[in-house]
Amino acid sequence: MQFEVAHVLDKLGNGIENLGLNSWQLRTLSALKRCRTAALGGHIDACDACGKINISYNSCRNRHCPKCQCKNRDDWIQARTTELLPVPYFHVVFTLPDSLNSLAIHNPKLVYDLLFETAWATLKTFGKNKGLQSGMIAVLHTLAPLEIELILQSVF
Repeated sequence: MQFEVAHVLDKLGNGIENLGLNSWQLRTLSALKRCRTAALGGHIDACDACGKINISYNSCRNRHCPKCQCKNRDDWIQARTTELLPVPYFHVVFTLPDSLNSLAIHNPKLVYDLLFETAWATLKTFGKNKGLQSGMIAVLHTLAPLEIELILQSVF
């Protein structure tokens, strides 16, 4: 059996409300839990040729949902790949300590802006010290641990 985020959320049950999440995060997790289930309703697909009937449950369409956004994510990755220069690049991950999770949950703009600014300043300094011009594509992952993935490009 392949496990999904919804399985984890089901296992947590009402305990999810004790995690200290804000209302937006709770709504998001609720959408992920209900995605493609009877809770969101559905529709009947019928084959005109053989008459076979299939019930399809509606999706949550939340941008954080792995079920809904798989194609969007793949399209986004493909678009970013076409932007990469034909030079060496490195995958770097910056992770915030768990002690800052509560601050990030309640002041996301402040924390994430500082994280991106600091990550970029650090990487730019490393590149400058080596005589390189650097660039980056940064992706924020907001489910614990909080981290950003960076694809760095060095231009000689």
